[in-house]
Amino acid sequence: MASVALLALAVGCGGEAATTTDTLVLDPDVVADTTSATDTASAPPDAVVPDDSAAPPDTAPEDTVPDDADSGPDRDSAVADSAPADGSAADTDTGPAPPITVTRPHWRVTFEDDFRGPTGAPSDPYCFDQLDPQCHIWPGSTQDCDLSDVGGDGPFPPTRANLDASIAVMAPGYDTSAMSDGDVKTLYGGLLRDQMADLNKCNWTLYQMVNWMATDYQGHWSARMDGSQVRVDRSGKGYLELSAAYAPVSYDCIYGGSLGGPNCFVYGFAPGELTPGVTYWVDPDPAWPGVYYAPVGGGCPYGGTFGGVNCQVVSFPPHFLEETGVAYWADPDPRWPGVYYANQTYRCRDNIDYAPSLGFRNLTCPILNGAVMSFAPNNKPWIDGDGVAHPRGVMQRFGRFEAKARLPRGIGAFPATWLMPESGGWPYDGGEIDVMEARDAANEAYQTYHHGKCYQAATGQEIEAPGAAECAAAGGVSVHLDKGFTTVERSADELWRRDHLFAVEWTDDRLDFYINNVRTGTITVGTQANVAAGTPAGLAAFESSNFPTAPFYWILNHSTYVPSSAWAGFVKQTLHIDYIRNYVACGTDNAEYCPGAGLFVEGTGCVDGAVVRPSPCQPSDRECVNGGTPDGARCRVWTFAPGELNGAISGYWIDVTGTAPGVYYHATGSGCSYGGAQNDAGCRLAAFPDDLAETGVSYDLDTTASPPGVFYTPDFRQ
Repeated sequence: MASVALLALAVGCGGEAATTTDTLVLDPDVVADTTSATDTASAPPDAVVPDDSAAPPDTAPEDTVPDDADSGPDRDSAVADSAPADGSAADTDTGPAPPITVTRPHWRVTFEDDFRGPTGAPSDPYCFDQLDPQCHIWPGSTQDCDLSDVGGDGPFPPTRANLDASIAVMAPGYDTSAMSDGDVKTLYGGLLRDQMADLNKCNWTLYQMVNWMATDYQGHWSARMDGSQVRVDRSGKGYLELSAAYAPVSYDCIYGGSLGGPNCFVYGFAPGELTPGVTYWVDPDPAWPGVYYAPVGGGCPYGGTFGGVNCQVVSFPPHFLEETGVAYWADPDPRWPGVYYANQTYRCRDNIDYAPSLGFRNLTCPILNGAVMSFAPNNKPWIDGDGVAHPRGVMQRFGRFEAKARLPRGIGAFPATWLMPESGGWPYDGGEIDVMEARDAANEAYQTYHHGKCYQAATGQEIEAPGAAECAAAGGVSVHLDKGFTTVERSADELWRRDHLFAVEWTDDRLDFYINNVRTGTITVGTQANVAAGTPAGLAAFESSNFPTAPFYWILNHSTYVPSSAWAGFVKQTLHIDYIRNYVACGTDNAEYCPGAGLFVEGTGCVDGAVVRPSPCQPSDRECVNGGTPDGARCRVWTFAPGELNGAISGYWIDVTGTAPGVYYHATGSGCSYGGAQNDAGCRLAAFPDDLAETGVSYDLDTTASPPGVFYTPDFRQ
């Protein structure tokens, strides 16, 4: 994502966990304190860091892709399924199992959200139903997205125009023009709660601010992030939908105040408070904002107080006036005494001031963007039955990180699934890992790592600095290091018509990027980065100090930079995310592969006498990303029983687009003579589960295969 400005929101600033929602920071030093009892029993703390004895990431074949159906625990967790049954070998002391040897890396899920609603975890009632959608506005805690929990005026009072615009997108039938501000806020909050009933609010926090990524990088923005563009559709496979939509707000007085003729009125004086003929000026400097005039004879004959230099008529609170870019004046005319500025052309702008105190301004951006993050805020934890607080959010250090997504396409489209560190100044302290980025045409994907260095211009020597601001304070020059990989679609429209699996495998000295488990690029210590011209040659490579070591969290967003000429004709776009998963590398301990009972056999599972249970440790290099199991060069998603298909029928077809997906044939005069049940589409011989078929995948019915079945050919292979 590579946006310096975003770090202001990110450094303070994915669904359901495979066990519970209390997985906060997955780190060798703290994991035992931050996972549930189930987690700690089945996952040794040191398993978070990939074991050096495990096969290195680059030993996996590059011509295969992971199987979505088998690449992690089911919704009840493979770890839970591997618990020993009564009387199993787990009850017998047979001595320690030998170390595990595998031919390819195996991974264990530590965090998962498949966006299909409640999971059955004890935290579900709180995380899905009781907790309102949470929004991030500045570093630290979060607020209810309708701001109903912000007391008094608050640092960020809700803006009526923004709420009206968001409601118009979520519920076009509502007319809010005659509603009070309070009723509008209540309506907005209710619509958000309904829309995100199936979002795990303990995992994900939304954004509510200007979208610094929606920019032309020349000081212009076009979008703000708003909860109205975040939705979970739990039907079928379940998707997190992050959209972009056009929702214009008022064009007038974007710096506050009210329109009076051609000017905006921001402050009114009492009659006689200003004296005609006196030259007044308005100083917006946040250190002393107010209205002034020059003293006369060392005093203030026209009222106000003497501050040692000028006479101050009125003092404004910080951020009451725009600090830059606005020319204010004080008009002493007794007919309309006040502070004014000229009404200006509508534009999208930054709405946050960080100094000298936190302040927020009206959001006027015409495009709304959806975005969420898994950063762990410091408020509103889930409290379990024993009174223990479980922080929200999830962060992890090292491992495999996956986002299965279908890209949007359209003007300004800029979707991303990426990782940021829990702290640090961009991009120095921690870096940034872009698991997936794409742009308007959705015909290629980008995967990038960012970091930074600081050096002394006179000597070319590196200076230790945690961020660009500290580098500048030390008299240094900042260097942005980045290395990325562009992958062009292999067949027309594949990236936006169907889901692809975007992943990164991260160790302390290596980053391997994948799409559908085809490795697209690798960065290691010593890799030469892209740097600005004139950077000393010795600073152009990534070093150990430039590799991420802190826990990282997910940011999922759909950004759009749309020029003003295209605002009115903007068509809604949506980034669909099927699931988010974090893994850790499994080591050599059989107890990690088979935490309940049995001995691990690669390709089989945990063998316990006559019982075979699935292992929580699974390889990632599987072929069928869009579901099913490998069958030659194809993926099989359905198998027919002997005799189930009738040779007298030549017109079987597959329907995955309707409300009743399955395999059909045409009814005859006597109905469904060859089995199945009739509906509006015909006779459904095979009824597919709602989550079997995926959008954009071409399925084939092969009656000649042995056994016959439904197949597809996976794309994006070497």
